[in-house]
Amino acid sequence: MTFEPTDDNNSIQLRENDSPMHIRTFRAANLQEALEQIRNQMGAEAAVLHTRQVRDGWMGWLGRTYVEVTAGLRDDEGCINTNLDEPIIDSRAVPEMKSRLLVKDVSSLADLPLPLQAYEMELLSAGVDMDTVDRWLNTTVSFAASMGEAANGPMAARTPWLEHLQRTVLRELRMGSQILTHPGERRVVALVGPTGVGKTTTVAKLAAGFRIEARRRVGLLTIDTFRIAAVQQLKAYAEIMDLPMQVVEKPEDMQQALDRLGDVDLVLIDTAGRSPKSDARIDQLVELLRSAQPDETHLVLNATSSAAATRLAIQGFAPVRPTAAILTKLDEAPSTVGALSTLASSEQYSGIPLSYITNGQQVPDDIAPAEAEMLMSRLLTTKVSVTSLNAA
Repeated sequence: MTFEPTDDNNSIQLRENDSPMHIRTFRAANLQEALEQIRNQMGAEAAVLHTRQVRDGWMGWLGRTYVEVTAGLRDDEGCINTNLDEPIIDSRAVPEMKSRLLVKDVSSLADLPLPLQAYEMELLSAGVDMDTVDRWLNTTVSFAASMGEAANGPMAARTPWLEHLQRTVLRELRMGSQILTHPGERRVVALVGPTGVGKTTTVAKLAAGFRIEARRRVGLLTIDTFRIAAVQQLKAYAEIMDLPMQVVEKPEDMQQALDRLGDVDLVLIDTAGRSPKSDARIDQLVELLRSAQPDETHLVLNATSSAAATRLAIQGFAPVRPTAAILTKLDEAPSTVGALSTLASSEQYSGIPLSYITNGQQVPDDIAPAEAEMLMSRLLTTKVSVTSLNAA
């Protein structure tokens, strides 16, 4: 496979097995407008190859944000359509397109319905890995076919592609795993995660919910001695809710601290934010948690983080062996697909069950058990109503 720049400025030509493909990049204010340009100027057979967001202005500052979409059109006769308007050709996109085309047959892209091509672009832009994107889209097409719905032709517009995609993603997510407590039986639950994901506030929300609504006796314990402000913040919550609290700095002090909490039904452990790349700090956390022997360990993840950052957090905190995940700051996240793609199950990965979501700073209001409808309605930036997800 080789790239051959043409002499004119109308296209870049890609040759694959001696079959030329004309590559063009379109710039528009939004994704839908870019797709309309592609459809009008290149026709329905054009395949979407790449998308990215760009900003004009000085070094990207103080400028407007655009969407650039790169599309390809196979021409078996080797002819260039000179009637096309002059496109924006961005040479920096060529290596990215080459990398993508080496692992994915371009003709398969053109076979996708236009809405699924748009969703594919958004999934890739959100950092979802290509294997997951392919798996999701193939399953979505198969599901639509099993329902007798058209993938192409005039009836394809009636196919609810996004709802089918939502069902596909939902089937790979594990819901549930909320904290269960029983009077007279102590349960120890630890929250871990990167810096800035909202662990301390989430601990306070959980504590308030179990203390006020479930009428449980709750104790707080923190091993976040790296940030004095975090200890003071949790201590303030403990005083407001009249909860016992202990601070632990070393593993050998853990058991005594747990005993000093008294006869409580639930112990919530707040931990220091750690970089997933810091093996030494993760090892230290493992030692502290081993001394606490938690019944559950919830990995707290920020819904606004990229798929790559979320994936790094999951890999970095794997030695802690999280039993569930909490997704925070949904109110700040334009979509949930980046985080959810890293939690989804696959043939090689069983996924982490989602326990709770948070969508604001209010204690204890802005926390709830993870629910499929909330997560799926925010899967992509495209807004649709979500109906009967669990019935599928």
